[in-house]
Amino acid sequence: MQIDEKLMAEYSQLTYIEDPEMPKKQKGFIVGKKVYYNPNQSYPQRNCTVAEEIGHYLTGVCDITKQDTNEKRKQERKARDVGATILVTPFDIINCFETGCVSVWECANHLEITEQTFKDAIKWYARKWDGIKTENNYTILFKPNGTIGVFKSFI
Repeated sequence: MQIDEKLMAEYSQLTYIEDPEMPKKQKGFIVGKKVYYNPNQSYPQRNCTVAEEIGHYLTGVCDITKQDTNEKRKQERKARDVGATILVTPFDIINCFETGCVSVWECANHLEITEQTFKDAIKWYARKWDGIKTENNYTILFKPNGTIGVFKSFI
């Protein structure tokens, strides 16, 4: 099962509708419990779009189509952050490290998401954990500029 399909199954209370008539620039949007997404996007982008729309559902934001106020921009950022952290967990970052990924592009490619979504997740974790998170024998250093360092301890 592909990533977008797993997300759809996990959040099955939502209805997912592929809308081929959606404007090219529009990746997706949610109305109530219906997620509309543009089928004319790459697989990694579609994963991120579905996750972001789930983020909108989970954060319960209203219509923020027009990003004309700071409050609406904050709500959009919150939904993107939630979507990014659905797709990128600290364990995913450790998996990237163990796989030998050394760049943002390699991590995003390995996780089948966009580079921007990977960066968004890293920046969110950097804010949440003030830069450091320890998981099992790993220490992940999250830097505000969107970079990370992973260290493995041997006991």
